[in-house]
Amino acid sequence: MNIYKTMYHANKPAGVDDRKANIVGGGIAGLATATFLIDDAKMPAKNITIYEKKPVMGGSMDGTKSNEGYLCRAERELEPYMECLWYLCSKIPSLENEGRTVLDDVVDFNREEPIHSEARVIINQGEIDAHYHEYKLSAEHFAAMSKIIGSTEEELADKSLDDFFDPSFFKTNFWTCFHSQLAFKHYHSVIECRRYWQRFTFINRHEYLEGFIHTKYNEYDAIILPIERYLIDKGVNFVNDFSVYDLNLDGNNNTVQEILANYHGEKTAIPVAAQDLVFVTSGSISENSTFGDNDTVAITNTDTSDMGTFTIWQNLAKKDEKFGHPEKFLGQIDKTKWISFFPTVKDYPEFFKRIEEMSGSPAGTGGLMTFKDSNWDLSFEIHHKPFFPYQADDEEVGWGYGLYGENEGNYIKKRMWDCTGDEIMTELLYHLGMLDIKDEVLKHTYMSTAMMPYCTSQFMPRKLGDRPKVVPEGCTNLAFLGQFVEVDDDVVFTVETSVRTGMEGVYELLGLDKSVLEVNPARYDIRYLLERIKRFNGISGKVTEADLPAIDLTKLPELKQMLLKTINDVPPYYQMYLGKDQTIPTKKSVLHPKARISE
Repeated sequence: MNIYKTMYHANKPAGVDDRKANIVGGGIAGLATATFLIDDAKMPAKNITIYEKKPVMGGSMDGTKSNEGYLCRAERELEPYMECLWYLCSKIPSLENEGRTVLDDVVDFNREEPIHSEARVIINQGEIDAHYHEYKLSAEHFAAMSKIIGSTEEELADKSLDDFFDPSFFKTNFWTCFHSQLAFKHYHSVIECRRYWQRFTFINRHEYLEGFIHTKYNEYDAIILPIERYLIDKGVNFVNDFSVYDLNLDGNNNTVQEILANYHGEKTAIPVAAQDLVFVTSGSISENSTFGDNDTVAITNTDTSDMGTFTIWQNLAKKDEKFGHPEKFLGQIDKTKWISFFPTVKDYPEFFKRIEEMSGSPAGTGGLMTFKDSNWDLSFEIHHKPFFPYQADDEEVGWGYGLYGENEGNYIKKRMWDCTGDEIMTELLYHLGMLDIKDEVLKHTYMSTAMMPYCTSQFMPRKLGDRPKVVPEGCTNLAFLGQFVEVDDDVVFTVETSVRTGMEGVYELLGLDKSVLEVNPARYDIRYLLERIKRFNGISGKVTEADLPAIDLTKLPELKQMLLKTINDVPPYYQMYLGKDQTIPTKKSVLHPKARISE
């Protein structure tokens, strides 16, 4: 982070007091947008309205309690270099500690309870896999990975990982840890996977989950609620149960003139003046979620008539090519859905105590355990207490998911997609080697399950242009937010991307004289690159001459060209010139001095 640029308070944009902002979607992207409008752009909070379809804000970052137990559909893997997210959290007052911020709360909590896993992969019904640290790749796999890293996104357009790797790659320890953390599958976009490998080059011990950040409470109570309270206190307008389905634009599809929505069962249109702004969340990975419990299956919602914010995107894409191609992401539900589960265990501490003993990690500090033998590709974690501010002392909660729910279970001979909460818990107990306590666990557990049809839809193969830019070409008052937006160098499926789109949209539409934070450039840091190369080649300690590859002199010209391409693909380093005119560092002379120039 460049503190000089980041902490600078830009001058208030001219005329911002007379402009209004309409934000469609009350998830983290919409809430961040409102915060940046107020704090960075100095827009009056009363001029900002957030429209949300659901009765609560937070989008996918949910956390709630029913009469029977708790529910969180998903977990976020946060890390220290999510610069936009932590910049946002540094602005938001803590709800519990006067004079502190949400960022302070997160840092304090992780200093006391850092994540460190030594039971990342479980095999044989309750054994820690002794070999899961071994990341050495075959020469063929390493060459394929190098080819992907060295290619452009244009060269990788519409390709999947299957186009580069044979099936053996998807059985390596590296893939087991990588894909189970991030939900990547073999048929997903190689462009997006490449971005992950570049963006997170610095995570060299990710099988220990070191560097991953968790919050004191679930992410709704730890992050969403403080931001919402901050915005309410500032005077932002919130409108719930407001379902936007389209925008009316001018003839060139550049300026929003109306927001079309359903409100309390009636169609309504919100007029938008030319100087006012519209920020639209163009999709949600948790859209059309359905829920189950101990005795009920979470049935997949395949309805395409109401797809929430996806519907807005679909309707806009029909108007103009610059709004992208949502069909690339939304047409194959059986490839994009997965099911998560959230057990609430009441008055039976034995279950979590056994997991703590098996893993060596106190609840909340061990992160995800992945069951490598699981046909469903199960992963599970147990949370610290309290994970909810109002959680009872005798209640314990955890979270898990299955990435291949289309498969028959190892113990429960059904597809995970067709299972009740009790059946999913039974399969989990089988892989933990704890079927001996099955009856007690089931008796004391409420299982909430969630089927999310579009959870990994953002990973489907694509090309540049399939997702709209934050501010599409020519648009004067429209910006897109969320996971289905094209952001240079950053990845989807992260809170950081949602927050970054809000920052980019605000800064660009208002012409704010302030730079958007740089995506962490770890891929250009030779320290991380060297460590990654050593791990994939099975090298421990210093590199020796014996570790160097033999050079085939007949391929020397090819190697030279590859080296030149690698060097020339590195972008220019940060320019140190501090003035507004950033073209000056590209010129040899601009002052035209009168002094004689030496020969």
